[in-house]
Amino acid sequence: MDEQEQDKVLKEINKNKKWYQKISVEPTIFLYIFAFSLTSVIENVFYVYKSCTVNHNYSHEICMEIEKHDEIKTAVQATTAKFLQYDSIAGQIIPIILALFIGSFADHRGRKLPLLLGLIGKLIYSSMIIVNSLMPNWPVENIIYTATIPGAITGGDIAIFASALAYLTDITTEADRTVRISILGGAYVGSIPVAVLTGTYLYNFYNKSFTKMFVTNAVLIVLSILYTVVKLDWQTTPKQVSLTTIPKSQWISDFFDKKHFKQTVRTVTKKRDNNYRLYIILMMVSVALYAIQRSEQKYFFLFAQNKLSWTTEIYSYFRTFESASYVFGILVAVPIFSKVFKWKDTVIVVIGACGSIIGRLFFAFVGTTALMYVGASFASLGPIILPALRSISSKLVPCDERGIMFALISACDKSVPIISGVLYSQTYLATMKVYPAGIFWVTIVSQALVFVTIIFIHFNKRDTDVQGEFSQNNDAMIENCVDKSEILEK
Repeated sequence: MDEQEQDKVLKEINKNKKWYQKISVEPTIFLYIFAFSLTSVIENVFYVYKSCTVNHNYSHEICMEIEKHDEIKTAVQATTAKFLQYDSIAGQIIPIILALFIGSFADHRGRKLPLLLGLIGKLIYSSMIIVNSLMPNWPVENIIYTATIPGAITGGDIAIFASALAYLTDITTEADRTVRISILGGAYVGSIPVAVLTGTYLYNFYNKSFTKMFVTNAVLIVLSILYTVVKLDWQTTPKQVSLTTIPKSQWISDFFDKKHFKQTVRTVTKKRDNNYRLYIILMMVSVALYAIQRSEQKYFFLFAQNKLSWTTEIYSYFRTFESASYVFGILVAVPIFSKVFKWKDTVIVVIGACGSIIGRLFFAFVGTTALMYVGASFASLGPIILPALRSISSKLVPCDERGIMFALISACDKSVPIISGVLYSQTYLATMKVYPAGIFWVTIVSQALVFVTIIFIHFNKRDTDVQGEFSQNNDAMIENCVDKSEILEK
C-alpha cells in the first residue's frame, strides 16, 4: 500500500467526523503551554528576586522595585544571567540522552506513555518551584538541583512535543498535515497571550505571591495529564503494541533497548532515494538554528528592564501583544500560505525567517517602546518556521519512522539551550553596560542561517522531493502504518 492509498484510508475515516471529533493532542498542549505561559513573566521576576534577596542579601522592598536601583540591578542581572546559563544546560542534558530512545520506543509502544511521562516531569518541576518559593534562604542556584534536573528525568519538552507531533501525524493525511501541525502550533501560541495577561492579573490578585502563581501552574499541568489519560489512545497504529504485553520487570529495559538507539541512528545515517538523507540532516540543522532564538526570551526581560526600565506590568503587556501576534502568524498566515496560495513549505520558512530578522533589527536599534511593538509585529511571522519544518520532516520518512524523526527534531529544538543559553548569557554579560541589545544580533545571525539553509534545499531538491508525495518504495512499511477505522474510532 502506497502513501496515496494510506491517505485515502484516513480521509475515509475522517470525512464524517465533526470538527470537534478530530481534536486530539491540542488540549494537552494548550493546557501545558497555558500553565507555563501563565508564570513565564513571573518566573523571570522570581529568578531576579531570588538573586537579589538571597544571593545579594538585599531587602524585599528593594528587590521588588529593582528597576529603580541601577547599581543593584546591574549586579543582580549578572547573577541571574549566569544562573539562566547553567539552568539551560542542566535542563537539557538528560532529555537529549532520552531522545535517542524515546522516538523508537514510541513507534513500537505508542505515543501516549512518553507524552504522559514528559508531563509528569513538568509537574515535578512545578511542585519543586513551589517548594523553592517557600524557602526564603535558598539561593537561586537551588532551583537547578531541586526542580530543573528532577523535572527533566522523564524527557521534558522533548518527550512532550515529539509524542504529540507523532500522535498527530499518525491520524492525519499528508495533505492536511501542514495545517494540522499549524493548528497544534496555534494551540501552543494561542494560549500564550491569554495566559500572560491572566498571569499578570493573578499576580496582582494574589498580592504578588510567587507561591500561589506556581500552585496555579501545577493545577493546570494536572488537568493536562488527566485529559491525556482519559481522551488519548495508547496506540494509534496497528504496529504499536502495548507495554502491558511484557512483564513489568522488563519495562525499563524495553525503553532502553539498544535496538531503539540503533534505529534512531539508522534513521539519520541510512542512504535514501532522492537525497532524502541530506534533507533530513538539513532539517535537523534548520530546527536547531531556529531554536537558538528561544533562549533570547529569558534575556529579553533583562534587556527591557535594563534599557527601557520596564516594570513587570509593562513587560507583561508587551508579551501579551507579542504572543497575540504569534497567534496571527500561526493560525492565519500559515493556512493562507499553504491552502490558499499553495506555497511550498520551504517558501513559508523563508517568509518566517525574513520576518524574524526584520523584527530583531527593530529591537536592536530600539529607542522607544513604540518601536518594540513594531518589531514584534514583524517578528510575529517567525513562529511559522517550525510548523513548516516539521511538515517537511514528516514527509521525508515512512510513518513507522516518524516517532524517531520527531524525537530527533524535538531534540534539536529543545536541546539547543545547552549552547544558546551560554551564547546569550555571555553576549548579554559582555554588552549589558554598553549595548544590551547585542543579544538580538545572535538571533539575527541564527535566523539568517535558517534562511540560507532552506534556500539551498528549495533550489537543489528535485521537483518531487520534500513537497511532493513520499516516494520511497517500502510498501510493507507503509502498510503497517495505516490506521484501521476501529482503532481511530475508539
